[in-house]
Amino acid sequence: MNRSRQNDSSLRETISDFFFEEQVPMGAALTRIFLPLMALLPMLMRFPRVRELYSSDGTPVQMFELFGNGEVLPIPGPGAAVILYSLMVFCLLCGIVGWKTRLSLGIGTALYVYFNLMDGIGTMTKYSVIASHLLMLLTLSPCGRMWSVDEWLRQRRNQNVSIVPRAFPVWSIRLMQLLFAYVYFGAALTKIQTDAFFSGEQMRYWMLSNWNYENPVGEFLAMWPPVLLVSAYLTVVWEILFGFLVWNRRLRLPMLATGAVFHLGTWLLLGLYIFPAVCLSGYLCFVTSEDVFRVRRWMKSRGLRLAELWKFGPRIPAAIPSGVTWAIAAGLFAVGSVEAEYRFDLYGVRGESGFMPIEEMDRERAVSLIAGATPLREKDKFFSFQIGSTALGGQLANRREVFKYGDIVIAECNLNPPHEDMWVECVLEDADEHKINSVGQVITREMLRGQFTLLLGSQLSSGRYSMVLRSAGHEISRRWFTLTGQSPACDVDTDVFGN
Repeated sequence: MNRSRQNDSSLRETISDFFFEEQVPMGAALTRIFLPLMALLPMLMRFPRVRELYSSDGTPVQMFELFGNGEVLPIPGPGAAVILYSLMVFCLLCGIVGWKTRLSLGIGTALYVYFNLMDGIGTMTKYSVIASHLLMLLTLSPCGRMWSVDEWLRQRRNQNVSIVPRAFPVWSIRLMQLLFAYVYFGAALTKIQTDAFFSGEQMRYWMLSNWNYENPVGEFLAMWPPVLLVSAYLTVVWEILFGFLVWNRRLRLPMLATGAVFHLGTWLLLGLYIFPAVCLSGYLCFVTSEDVFRVRRWMKSRGLRLAELWKFGPRIPAAIPSGVTWAIAAGLFAVGSVEAEYRFDLYGVRGESGFMPIEEMDRERAVSLIAGATPLREKDKFFSFQIGSTALGGQLANRREVFKYGDIVIAECNLNPPHEDMWVECVLEDADEHKINSVGQVITREMLRGQFTLLLGSQLSSGRYSMVLRSAGHEISRRWFTLTGQSPACDVDTDVFGN
């Protein structure tokens, strides 16, 4: 019984130390500097279209409507929408510099969530959900007590420049760190249930598309299935282990470095920009004071002193309260934003002729839009057709055009989803396109690929051959290959197709 009580007491102390030990909030301060900026980048790009996306003059589609709950949030008029939007931008900018930090982040976060929920189709994304949670936790954290205007004003008011920063309970920072652990673990559980992820097909389609932005590196690597296959397994393993190993002193930096490489990879391979920027900004909450001092020593050894930048800080007269100055600046920012939106006039509301006239659509274009669906060509149902000799994880891992006797040729076709249940044939033809043999298989609607195996035995003479993919009586693709060497002696011929 005593041992059990001691274990319970030890567990409570460990949990208490984990959440309530005191640390200097350098990691939270760094997150405060970079995260609002990354979250603001797409919001600044949407500013000219506030009237269209978030006001009663436009067509806002609230997130609640997508789930059949109707309009839960009030829809402001165009002027009120611009004022609230500009106030969000101003507050998040103040959060970056740490001016009235808690108030600024509180108002900025509430408005950031409001405008994301107001446009559930375009503004609300995965990165905005992560940014909203991090901004809320930043509001509760002591992130304004380091490298901020608030701290500079406090030190000037108290005439006390502290050499050793003050430590605070770390619970809010721990919640930010745990957020990443939960997000990664949940993502891993989702991937485990997705067969197309582990086969690499899901990632390949994404890398070959430009749904986000251009990704030429992704288009190149998409043609190497072994890389996608190995990367899929490594990603899931890392996501599961992150929440368990990132707290280890020795493994913390390797796990974070792996995560940084992972998110940079989504930028290079998938064309994601804001999502990795938000996540890498959130990674800064893992930074400790030891990490900062280590970087400072490295910079000092090279003659770099960031502390000297504070000499150029703002010279706000001491007679004017900081809160009054903040309120005046917020009002001026809102007025300037309303004037800017007024002068943009993207929709011609204040033009000489009033609202822009609706132009009549071309008749042929209108007929094509209301006509029935255009039948899909048979070849458009297929993504690729390749031949090789090695399979990895159930899919073709290499490509070859020259084979010798005794080799096994694997012909693989990949399909574009969605498609119906299909009967697909693979035909072996000689150099004169004479049929030698064929085999077919049913590819059901949930399948993304089919494979055919060819054994190169003595029934074939050396020379040029082709594997032809056929579906619904149409030739889809043809791959040529060369058989070299001398035919081995064989008493009994076997079927060239091994399946």
